[in-house]
Amino acid sequence: MDQKESDRLTPARGALRKNPGVSTRPKAVSLLNKEVNRRQAIKYGVAGVAGLVGVGYLTYHVVKSARLEAEASVFKKDAPRGELWQLWKKRGWAKEAYHYLKLGQNMQCEVCPNGCILEPGDRSHCRNKVNKEGKLYTLAYGNPCAVHVDPIEKKPLFHFLPGTGAFSIATSGCSFRCLNCQNWEISQSKPEETKDPHGREVKLDLQQTPYAILRDMARLGRVLSMFPEDVVKLAEKFRCRSIAYTYSEPTSFYEYMLDSSKLARSRNVKNVWVTNGYIREEALLELCKCLDAANVDLKSFSEEIYRKLNSGKLQPILDTLKTLKEQGVWFEVTNLVVPTYTDKLDMMRRMCDWLLHNIGPDYPLHFSRFHPQYKLDHLSPTPAEVLERARSIAQKAGLKHVYIGNVRGVTGAETTFCPNCKKAVIERNIYLVETMNIQGGRCKFCQAKIAGVWSS
Repeated sequence: MDQKESDRLTPARGALRKNPGVSTRPKAVSLLNKEVNRRQAIKYGVAGVAGLVGVGYLTYHVVKSARLEAEASVFKKDAPRGELWQLWKKRGWAKEAYHYLKLGQNMQCEVCPNGCILEPGDRSHCRNKVNKEGKLYTLAYGNPCAVHVDPIEKKPLFHFLPGTGAFSIATSGCSFRCLNCQNWEISQSKPEETKDPHGREVKLDLQQTPYAILRDMARLGRVLSMFPEDVVKLAEKFRCRSIAYTYSEPTSFYEYMLDSSKLARSRNVKNVWVTNGYIREEALLELCKCLDAANVDLKSFSEEIYRKLNSGKLQPILDTLKTLKEQGVWFEVTNLVVPTYTDKLDMMRRMCDWLLHNIGPDYPLHFSRFHPQYKLDHLSPTPAEVLERARSIAQKAGLKHVYIGNVRGVTGAETTFCPNCKKAVIERNIYLVETMNIQGGRCKFCQAKIAGVWSS
């Protein structure tokens, strides 16, 4: 997608037609010289409470609470300045964001439910968006900090083009603060902490052999640019059937992902979104136009645990799952079973019942073993028997395809069984497909249809 520059936030009708992701509609009220959106005002009862008790002690503290919550979620005056900002723009690593509101001098990002409101010079909760020069910019564009060629099974996607490669990219940043994050070194970092814009611009020589390209990616990672056209060409070079936006949270590099996905779609390369699912509907609907598959982390089935463990909310993820189904995007769900947090069997039952009745029995569910990481390194790994009980709960609820990941020695943990004849139709060893008994999307033995995407 070619970004417009001067007319992105112009209130003229023509500009809004050209740029449907950006709005100047009046959607904010001013409170104590702080822009707070209408939803926040309603949430904290500013209009109703003030009218009842007058502008006094209670109103002051209600408004102050709204301000503190908004301010706690962003990094005040932390946008890059001076030479660093100019170099970032020169490299093309700063790009005007999609899906945001202009609230006077302030900007509100509308990609994820955090809805960060940024004053001039502020940085978003995900660390990747900044309010600079009267616009909202992403700093995570064309500058991945992690690049690999992975088997699609690693995402994990077991019912989507099995045995194929996925060209996998990530930038820094995340909309969550998961205590157990396994990639916290990049998810909880700023783009400037993973990339260096100084020196000459460096891009890969795509005429080299794949081995030489991999060597250069490892050697030049901190200074390397990789724009959407490069991403697609590299996926083709490594004969990957798909590009996976993964490792950190791709929603935090939404613009980079979306532009890459559109170009990939035009070249018949598939797009895979590995995500926490924390995204607003408008942004998701645009992404779905070029999305082929997703793995969504449903981290728990409790608003309280989402708040404590992940600093997020449950309902937006449930909404994402419904939208993906409505839009015809294949997806699989992963639930990491974290001891003392998400290993409660009753919560698992409620989660599986919700999936059955709202999503259906055919979308795979992966229960994944927790390993001590980041701020939860004091916990023990999830016992295998807990994972087996979780699988049993899901199967009894009526889910047809239930897997266990990150654990050895559990019988049939990663095997796909035909829901009709119960025979093994795909057997896997870690990420390697050892036997494949699906032909034309059907069980080789009984011809029952197996849900999934088996050919491009």
